[in-house]
Amino acid sequence: DVYKRQSNPHLSVANNYHDGPPEPAYSICAGRTDGGEGESGRIARMAGEKVESLKDLCSLVGGELEGDGDVRIRGVAPLASAQEGDIAFLFDPKRAADAARSSASALVVSKDMKVEFRAAIIRVEDPAIAFALIARRFHPIPDEPAGVDPRAAVEEGAWVAPDAYVGPFAVVRAGARIESGCRVYALAYIGRNCRVGPRSRIYPGAVLYDGVDVGADVVIHASTVIGADGFGYRFRDGRHVPIPQVGRVVLGDAVEIGANSAVDRATMGETLVGEGTKIDNLVQVGHNCRIGRHCILCGQAGLAGSVELGDYAILAANAGVADHRKVGAGAQIGAKSGVHRDVPPGARMLGLPAREAREAARVEACVSKLPELVERLRKLEERIAGLESRLPRP
Repeated sequence: DVYKRQSNPHLSVANNYHDGPPEPAYSICAGRTDGGEGESGRIARMAGEKVESLKDLCSLVGGELEGDGDVRIRGVAPLASAQEGDIAFLFDPKRAADAARSSASALVVSKDMKVEFRAAIIRVEDPAIAFALIARRFHPIPDEPAGVDPRAAVEEGAWVAPDAYVGPFAVVRAGARIESGCRVYALAYIGRNCRVGPRSRIYPGAVLYDGVDVGADVVIHASTVIGADGFGYRFRDGRHVPIPQVGRVVLGDAVEIGANSAVDRATMGETLVGEGTKIDNLVQVGHNCRIGRHCILCGQAGLAGSVELGDYAILAANAGVADHRKVGAGAQIGAKSGVHRDVPPGARMLGLPAREAREAARVEACVSKLPELVERLRKLEERIAGLESRLPRP
């Protein structure tokens, strides 16, 4: 028996869980880095407030310290609302003047930024990366004790690592494998013969259909569906005949998928999401797509079936790519753009239909002048009609 019931009546804990769980996988949001500045004020602190010395934080981010390294820091906060004990961050040189008015005990800026600030400064190559590291130090991802909650349903033939966690009302079907350090939260569903790689996190309500393969350090957020049938039909005799979708989905290591997104299984073979790719909320990935490494797909982006994205490609919000198109490595597709043809590596595309960015800008400039041009054309037509009326009739 893999599990051994211990003193907590609500949790089954692995019998060989002696050395503590491995360090949890963590993710840093690649989007907003202003700390939620605005009406919400400073970032809410978690229970059990941590205190760090400024010199330790400087060492954490590999920065250069100007000022007192023994200052005690209690948390991160937006520049405008930071108080004594907070560390703030200046990302935009245009806001450098705001630093002089901040009450923060320390400020993180880029190495070459000129700024007036009354207290200690840490200079770094990239303040956003420094924010990611320092914020995670003060706000670690909440963890769960290893074990299978007795309210979970783990079928016979499934395997759960002794140091993994399966939460209440989660379902793990026969043949599934939950590997070391995984966290499967409440109400998640892991289908037959799935594999969830080491330290991956499957958040509440997420669904992995049968046969999905999830790599190491993957994050799948709430209500996302991985491996549902691809949208494949053939019209015959007045009706749409469904084409069986018998492939699977493979997610590479360190993939992150936001809430309420969908990655469809392949008709045959694999739908593939490459290592390090980050997918936002409300994104659709069609059957047999092959997404390269370290791509970015922003909210409401959509890939039709059999699209190929090269490594480091970016789809901005609400961008769409038609079926069987190829988007080259490092290409960028602007917001609300529609791609109907292949895109070369490194290209920047905008518009509907998507054009090379400079061409799209020229087209948009012309479009903005259309009302004026139409009015000029109307006046010219009136003048021509007047001139024609004066000509002698044959």
